[in-house]
This record gives sequence, C-alpha cells and structure tokens, in this order.
Amino acid sequence: MTFISGYSLSEDYAGHLQRIGAFAIDVALITAATWAIALAVEYSGALADPAASLPLMTAIQVLMPWFYYAAMESSPKGATIGKLILGIRVVDSEGYSPTFGRAALRAIPKCLPILWPGYFAAAFTRRRQAFHDLIAKTLVVRSGDTGLTS
Repeated sequence: MTFISGYSLSEDYAGHLQRIGAFAIDVALITAATWAIALAVEYSGALADPAASLPLMTAIQVLMPWFYYAAMESSPKGATIGKLILGIRVVDSEGYSPTFGRAALRAIPKCLPILWPGYFAAAFTRRRQAFHDLIAKTLVVRSGDTGLTS
C-alpha cells in the first residue's frame, strides 16, 4: 500500500489500456466537435475569405482540447467523458479532483502531439504517471464506477 499525503492508493492506479482507451474516446469526441465547428464556420459564410478561417481553426484545434481536458478533469468527477466511461479519474496528491490550474497545466502536453511520447513514461514510473501527470503532480486512478452503468 502506498500513501500519498493521506490518500491511500493500493493498486488503484489506472491501467495502461484504460488510459489509452479513455484518450482514444476523448480524441474522437474532440475531433468530431472540431469538424462540426469547422463545417459551421465554413458554411455559415461568417468568413468571406477562406484563408481567414485558418488562424481561427488553428486556435480552435489547440484551445478546445486544452479547455475540454482542463474543465472536465477539474470538475467534481475529475474525469473526461472517456475516463468516466472507463471508470478512471484524475486526482491530486490528496486524492481530490485537481484545481482548474493544475488540470490546465496537465492538459498542455496532451494538446501538443510532439509531447505525446510522454505517455510512455506511465509504463516506467512506479505510480504509472505520464509526463503530464509528473509536471502537474497528479495521478490517474480507478474510480470504482463507470459511465456504462446507471
């Protein structure tokens, strides 16, 4: 049994497949939302010059995932939709959902594909922490309930 500032973790760390699955679900949701926004912008005629939409869409592609992860993981559930479905959540060193600031810091590497290899750190760290967990001082644990049950 491991104790982290009063929060007991006894093999409660989320498994690699759970984390990968949650990430895949979240990426699919974010991609679908991004496509919907892109189509709405393109077909609304809001931007007369198609080249003018490039900076807007670039900002949306970076900021939307960042905000999604930060807002969802700092919520009382401490989880994105993918994590809720697979029964895992993000916690701070006390076992609580992270603050918005901590979750926002944790989300930065997730939004930059060049930093995605940082996920491999979870395979080699004692607490299964990926790079973004290490910098934000968070853990991903099993929550005991999944979004699949009512």
